[in-house]
Parts: sequence; C-alpha cells; structure tokens
Amino acid sequence: MVYRWLILLLLLLPGRLLAQLPEPAWLQTERQAQLMQQAIDLYSCISTTNTWYTLPANLRLSPGDTNQYVPNLQHNLLLTRDLQPDYSMPTTIYDTLLVSAAMRFQQRHGLKADGRIGPRTIAELNVPPARRLQLLRNNLQRWKNTTSCAPRPAIYINIPAFELYVLDTSRVLLQMKVITGKPATPTYQITTELQSIVVNPTWNLPRSIAVNEIVPILRRNPNYLNKRNMRVYLNGRQINPWRVNWKAVNSSNYSYQITQMPGRDNELGELKFLYDSKVNQYMHDTPRKELFDYYPRDFSHGCIRLEKPYELALYLLQYHNGFSKAKAEELLHTRKPNHYLHVRKNMALFILYQTAWVDQHGLVQFRKDVYGYEKVNL
Repeated sequence: MVYRWLILLLLLLPGRLLAQLPEPAWLQTERQAQLMQQAIDLYSCISTTNTWYTLPANLRLSPGDTNQYVPNLQHNLLLTRDLQPDYSMPTTIYDTLLVSAAMRFQQRHGLKADGRIGPRTIAELNVPPARRLQLLRNNLQRWKNTTSCAPRPAIYINIPAFELYVLDTSRVLLQMKVITGKPATPTYQITTELQSIVVNPTWNLPRSIAVNEIVPILRRNPNYLNKRNMRVYLNGRQINPWRVNWKAVNSSNYSYQITQMPGRDNELGELKFLYDSKVNQYMHDTPRKELFDYYPRDFSHGCIRLEKPYELALYLLQYHNGFSKAKAEELLHTRKPNHYLHVRKNMALFILYQTAWVDQHGLVQFRKDVYGYEKVNL
C-alpha cells in the first residue's frame, strides 16, 4: 500500500523535470529560474513527506547482484525520478532497470555513469534531500543575481561543472570541457567581457610558480630551462641561467622573470583569451589534453584551460569580427609570437559557481562544492 501511494505521489508532483527543453531555453535567466523552482518543489516534497533511506557506506553493487538494501535504493531512486513510477514492486535484485536508474543518478551528480554502486555513488545517495533543497535555493538566488541582465550571445563557464557554453538567442553554438583552478588557487567568479585573442603566446611565469616550483628544479638541473624552451630575464635583459646560483635564490630575494617561449609545449598552448580580470586570470589552450578525461578537473593555478580553444577563436573571429572562415584561419595560423587579435564586438563572459541547476534535458544536476563556497544551514 505504501509503495502504491508513493507512485501516485510522484505522478502528481508539479513540474515535469525530465522533459526535453528547446536549446538554449534552459540557460535563459527566467527559464532556468523556473526549472530550478520546479526542482525546489520536488525536493521540498521529498524532504518533508517521505522517508529517505541512508545506505551503508560499505555497500557495493554490480548489475545482477542480490542484496537486502536494493529496495531502499529503489525507493530513493523513485523519489528523485531517476527510476520511473511505473516500475514493478520492490525487489532485492539489482536488475537492468535499476542499473539504468543508477546510471542516470550518477550522470546527474558528475560521477562515472557505469551503474556500479561504490563509495562515491553511496556518498551522493546519502546526501539528505533537505540539503539538496537548500543547495537548490542557494543556487537559484546566485543564478538570479548573476545573470539578471544576461545579453546574447554570451559565454558561460560553470566552475563546479567544468563546462563552457557559447549561446546565442536560439541555440548552443559551442560546448566544451574546461580545467579550472585548484582549491588553493581558485578560478574567480566574474561577469565581464572577452577582450582579445593572443596567438602563439609567451608565458611569463608568475612569481609564486617560479619560486615554489621552478627554482627547486633549477637547483638540481639548470638545463631544465633549455629543455622547456624557457628564458631568464633580470631587469629586462636575458641572462645565462648557468651563471645564477639557484641554491641561494629564495622567495625573499627572487628578482628574475622566467618566460616560456611560444611552441607546442608552451603551458598556454597556442592560444590565449584575455578578459578584464583584476587577478590576472585568463583562458588558454594547453598541451596536456589528457587532463580533460578526468573529473573533477580542478588542476590549474587559477586560469581556465579550454578543450576546444581553436573552435572558440574561430567563432569569435567570424561572428564578432566579421572575418571569413579562410581569413580567420589565416590569422590563427600566423607564426608571429604574441600576436594580438582584438574582439571587436562585446562578448559577454559569465564565470559562474553553480553546484545545482537544471540541464537541457530537464534533469536536475548537482556537482561537488570544489571550493567549499556553499554555506548550508539546515
């Protein structure tokens, strides 16, 4: 009887969150706010009128397993709509439909969607609905405050999702993965405009990176700079790194500038994108493409590494500067170092911190609070 009542309740809940949405309606300020409010209604109902089962931390499930806690998993996945209300009566078998529901839950929480229940999935399943509810409320308010006057076209980067979208009024023009700053060196939230593209950039190493990471290497091997195509400058003049007593160099007396010259091994890759930032952060290419296969992707010192920098540059040069594709490609293939290309029309850039939102498929998404910014008082 309780099980049938639960199914009836789910069928009557407001807001069909799993409906496909026309792109990019889901990221229009008012529409996203409406979708998040529907998600708030759903999680409010879950947290106030239903039992939420906490699963054992050591529970492990693979497809086809039989376990006494499978009915509890089934119950929770029904509440979150990862499992459809027309599912059969409770079972102790982790069957195909439950595996599919678990995979959807994993995808919605930024986990590997393999259907296997392990520590990370259990940790997300054991987050109380009341906490999810408060996260949704916090993120809805943050979304309204940040995007209330959002123009089109615009670039959106969501730090916890490690994703970038380029949107105009009718479609998603470009989507890619990004790498953001580590918790100790975070990428900052900002609403600004993209200013210019730099082709074949040099990289002037920040003092902190030079002192803490490069100087210790140079104490053992000054030839490291040559292998990495780096040069050392003192008072604006290039000097021989072999003539520096690196063992005597420390944070208090460091007075050099280490610069990596353009090339495929340059840490900034072949393209850099500048925006108005008071903390000297920017977007750029990277030679380490393999890092985009990881999640989470908080690996940088604060700047944003792009999975598809060339595609973004082509879009900006064609649709904002008015160049033909052939002309844009010619400009991007120049061999000139530090070649600046100004972005003529204003291109809005929103670097956001959304740990909860509703995606283009109508699914409620949650992500790890990588910087610990969420302040949830329950």
